[in-house]
Amino acid sequence: MLIRRDALDGLQAAGVCGLLGCKTELRFRQKTPPDILELQIEPGGLLHRDCLPPDLEPPCPTCGRQGFRRPEDPILDGGSLPTDRDLFRVGNFSTMIIGTDRFKDAVEQGGWTGISFRELPVR
Repeated sequence: MLIRRDALDGLQAAGVCGLLGCKTELRFRQKTPPDILELQIEPGGLLHRDCLPPDLEPPCPTCGRQGFRRPEDPILDGGSLPTDRDLFRVGNFSTMIIGTDRFKDAVEQGGWTGISFRELPVR
């Protein structure tokens, strides 16, 4: 996920915790290119077992990936959720990115577009 430095600074100023922007290797032809960073979004939290297939194979011993499709109605495991950051990937489904209410509020107050939110249940 790419973000402009001023947007990252705005999120951090709004109190969003745990965001880390990393330099990209992008090249621009403009004389004054935009300052674009890649967000490092660490895994944290898990999908609750109630939304996983009952016949789920054990995770890969090498990479830890579990082979299943994204649940239609994901449920987060409340006991596994991180408390030190407001944006994270789900540990057992790393393409799913979760933001807290604080992250959502900061994005909406900043007036940024191109991002949508969906509330997920927690058990």
